[in-house]
Amino acid sequence: MTQAAHEIALDKAKVRLLSRADSAFFSTLCFSLKHRFDESNATASTDGRTIWFGIKFWMSLDTDEQLFLLLHETLHCAYMHMLRRGDRDPRRWNAAADYVINLQLVDRDFKMPSMGLLDRQYAGLSVEEVYDKLPTQLPIEIMMDLLPQEGNTSELEGELQDIVMKAAMASKAAKDKPGTIPNDIEIYLEEILNPKLPWHRILAQHFRAYNKNDYSWQRPNRRFFPKDYLPSMWSQALDDLVVVVDTSGSVSDLEFNRFVSEIASIIRYQKPKKITIIQHDWTIKSIDVVSSVEGLRKISFTGRGGTSIYEVEQWIMTNKPQLTLFFTDGEFNQHEKKVPTDAIWLIHNNPKFTYPYGKIIHYKVE
Repeated sequence: MTQAAHEIALDKAKVRLLSRADSAFFSTLCFSLKHRFDESNATASTDGRTIWFGIKFWMSLDTDEQLFLLLHETLHCAYMHMLRRGDRDPRRWNAAADYVINLQLVDRDFKMPSMGLLDRQYAGLSVEEVYDKLPTQLPIEIMMDLLPQEGNTSELEGELQDIVMKAAMASKAAKDKPGTIPNDIEIYLEEILNPKLPWHRILAQHFRAYNKNDYSWQRPNRRFFPKDYLPSMWSQALDDLVVVVDTSGSVSDLEFNRFVSEIASIIRYQKPKKITIIQHDWTIKSIDVVSSVEGLRKISFTGRGGTSIYEVEQWIMTNKPQLTLFFTDGEFNQHEKKVPTDAIWLIHNNPKFTYPYGKIIHYKVE
């Protein structure tokens, strides 16, 4: 079957990308997505999984501009712009995302089509920051290429995280020069994809204490961990995981944000069927059950009073979860000497903390 001219042009753009030095990151991102042509599409668009190109618009560009457009839509996916908009104005958000991406590509010597948005005053800013600076009524034409997402988007978020991580590792393996990966994605990889605590090791050590018949091994979850990567391990412990979050006044905003980040990492990487999250300060403030990062984001965290673990331990005595993770600064009085749960204490900035039961892991929040 003879290839159409627009399909040949797309193949040429991909070859040009592969021929560039230090292209492993961008090419891995690009080849991880689907590409389709649509006669009804005025320009181009993406839903995070597939990039659609309008045939007439695509063929109006020269080869270098086609490559720019291909990478422009690819970076929308890598940055998850279609998932991050929230309740912001779609047109203004799309413009902000375009400004950020176009600057990054132009600075890497890609040729932007003439209708692209470019303004140096937004250099180094995030999409959210550019959005706040843009006027409410934009006097410019916007290419609305971010397709809205509805319902549960956690699966798409996980897929895109996999793609970004795979691209970063491909770049590292190919020894791309520093600066090849956009700085915003470097930060994203460091703060979101690479949690401060190695949960694959911590939980793996926990499971080794159980008889092999207590858990089963399933197909790996396509995460790209190093050589001591933990496969997808499902057990009664992961089905019955309780996370206790200290929301007392002694916990700083930075420390609290780290708690939430680490919980999100557990959900993303270990994929428990559900997590029971208990918030407490002097008393238990709330008990929520979540199964996704999206569910975690919907929780309203409250507290900021004094600290006591007493009610939490009484809840554990009654409900007897198999594994409980405590996120706390440890600034409270001890009560029970033993409770019917395996416990892991994640203690930040308190190296003198001890407790009668459970494994204690100390770490710093800087």
